[in-house]
Amino acid sequence: DDGFAPYNEKLKKVAEGRFSITNFIRKHIYQLRNMGELRNFITHGIKTNGETYAIPTQAALEKIRQYAEIIIEPPKVGQVFRKEVFTAKTTDLISDIIPLMKKHSYTHIPIYDEKGAFVGVLSESRLLHWIADAVIENHYANFELLKVEHCPLDQESDFIFVSKEMSIYEADLYFTEKKLKNQKFDVMFITEMGDSESQLLGMITSSDANVIDQYLIF
Repeated sequence: DDGFAPYNEKLKKVAEGRFSITNFIRKHIYQLRNMGELRNFITHGIKTNGETYAIPTQAALEKIRQYAEIIIEPPKVGQVFRKEVFTAKTTDLISDIIPLMKKHSYTHIPIYDEKGAFVGVLSESRLLHWIADAVIENHYANFELLKVEHCPLDQESDFIFVSKEMSIYEADLYFTEKKLKNQKFDVMFITEMGDSESQLLGMITSSDANVIDQYLIF
């Protein structure tokens, strides 16, 4: 908190920083600056008999209200993406997992060992590559007997655990930065505190961009 600072300077600081609403401010900075100009004109502009020439419309007031609500209390990933997450064990058969992935369009499955400890993520793409390599190299394994523990799991850089309190704008910025750096990143798993030991509360994949856009563009 820098105390009093001009409105546009505060916008610039937030847009250039890493705050929970940074990505939202970046995408709406032009409109927010215009609202600041409107406020200045109403407060300090030319007046006749104490009345300002600038009178905001009902639509403008509604837009200001929407911006204020988001800036004061940005939507959290734990609210927007809370859902039951399908998980599997290292001892589960691949022949049981694949039909479920197809039926429910599962793309990333958290894997746990027999003690309930998180060990990694089985992704649709990595599983497909693994099967393709086996076919190409004539390694015809009996998939009826193969277990999850025999499959390659995603690298740790491909996923992350985040707190349910993370704003969806922080999540969007994380995905965006990974994409700009050409770094593979597929999924965020949501827990109470952002650790892999806690119960899963939800997940976000790169295909959820359309959901996030609903909160970025209005």
